[in-house]
Amino acid sequence: MEKRKDEVQEISKELKQKTDRELQKLREELYRLRKLKAQKEKERKIKEEEQKQALEEEIEVKTEVQSEKEAEILVKQATPAVTETPKEAAGSEQIEDSFQELDSLLSEELAKEDHKTYEKRASYIESQLQKLEQEIVGETGLIEEELSPYEKLLKEYPWLEQPRYEYMFQIPNKTKNPNDFESWCNEWSKVLFDYAKYAILHILYLRQLYTQKPFSNFENRKKAIQEISNKLVKQDLARWLSKKKEKLRVYWKTLDLLAEEIYEWAYEIGKLEPILVYEVREARKEFNNLPKEDIEKIIELLSENKRAELIKLDDGKIAFKIILE
Repeated sequence: MEKRKDEVQEISKELKQKTDRELQKLREELYRLRKLKAQKEKERKIKEEEQKQALEEEIEVKTEVQSEKEAEILVKQATPAVTETPKEAAGSEQIEDSFQELDSLLSEELAKEDHKTYEKRASYIESQLQKLEQEIVGETGLIEEELSPYEKLLKEYPWLEQPRYEYMFQIPNKTKNPNDFESWCNEWSKVLFDYAKYAILHILYLRQLYTQKPFSNFENRKKAIQEISNKLVKQDLARWLSKKKEKLRVYWKTLDLLAEEIYEWAYEIGKLEPILVYEVREARKEFNNLPKEDIEKIIELLSENKRAELIKLDDGKIAFKIILE
């Protein structure tokens, strides 16, 4: 009976932790949308100021040759161009009301609810967040259509689909044509590096690349991907994570830059309590497949730069608390 009670408590604890993590993600999404709304508002004000300044300059020029009465008419005509229309004001108020509603739903009280109730509420919150995003960016087009990693590569390397470059999918003979092989390796190492960046992958599993464009077009996929991976390692842009050379860690973003981004994330959401490795991974897509040892190095970097306090836990794991600057 006691064992059963412990199991129930453990399950409740796991559900609570899961709920807390999901709540944190929703709070971050709400924070992101607030920033997006503020950005749109800022751009609107800048545009209005530019219009107002242009009109004032036009009026100033015309007042030199026109009467005071005519200039006054021009001022009246200019006023509607820089003021918010009732429709825009109503839309802004409606968005703000939505923010307030979501803020309320994401309050401390929600965390106290049982997991089943939370899941129902979370589904509603997510749908409202998506609706808010559409309302905020609908007119400005701030969010571009998401392109696949391959589509992004094509923008950078159009030759990947040009018939006259089909020879690039064949490995030059390293012995007979060393210069061609070196040139081939250099070009493809750039493609692989950028693929990792566009796919937001810090770790590449070589077997998975066999079926991914453009690497699936190689005549000898295994050998080709192995060669260009070795090239990245020689360039100190990557390192092997296994002796069998099946996993490749690609440094398309330096540890220093990642340390800066992780600090900013924790600072922006007011994360002042100790932060664990798994929390960093779940915070953003850019962090979610970072190797554990790299996150630990990042924590050490933040500690060395007096931006975080390193905390060693009883189970041997490490965490950190940010230091406000």
